[in-house]
Amino acid sequence: MEDKGFMYGMSASYSLRKENLGPVSMIKAEVQATWGSINYSSVSTGSIHATPDSMIEGRVLLGTNLHSADQTLVTPYAGLGYRKLTDKSEGMISSSGAFGYDREANYRYAPVGIEFTSSLETGWIIGGMLEYDFFFDGTQITSIPRDMRSNGVTVSNQFTNDQRDGYGFRTSLKIMKRISDTYCLVFEPYCRYWNIKESRPDSIIVTDAETKQKTITVVEPSNNSTEYGIMIGLRF
Repeated sequence: MEDKGFMYGMSASYSLRKENLGPVSMIKAEVQATWGSINYSSVSTGSIHATPDSMIEGRVLLGTNLHSADQTLVTPYAGLGYRKLTDKSEGMISSSGAFGYDREANYRYAPVGIEFTSSLETGWIIGGMLEYDFFFDGTQITSIPRDMRSNGVTVSNQFTNDQRDGYGFRTSLKIMKRISDTYCLVFEPYCRYWNIKESRPDSIIVTDAETKQKTITVVEPSNNSTEYGIMIGLRF
């Protein structure tokens, strides 16, 4: 299966940089929220267009500032992150007649990376970052469509699959222009990648109208995702 779509949103970050904090001279908090719609397609279950999608992500990073003589600041860092992606296709029907359903992916991970900024005499600032994300825990929640929980059929509301193996990468390039003593205009093209291995299985019991029971076991298959775009903002 494949999901493709366009999303937009907002992000904010706050950095505290002080040299008297011991080995840690940078503390940063980041938050991002995006939303939009995606197109789902699968050889076996058909396609669904314009599925509502949203993502929230929060991170806390600790780093050490390494200064150089040419106005370049290099900061290796590490921290913790949480990412929640929600896909809502409950009530939608695919081109092959399959029921849509709501899904929620929760990632908990440890980012380790390096960022740099270099100030130029012309008022421009060039920066960037490269990061590896150690994925250590995830939860995939898949809701059972309401249409499958009717007509005398009793079934649990959702599957919950634990994910333990995976990794991610992200990189970006920052181009900043000073527009006053306080503000910089920021353009930041970026790319983010996740590769998550097959989850642990989860089972539910289905009871039909004749009170016959059967057990259904599912796993979240291995999957990968690539996100790329550009952020435009102000730094102050």
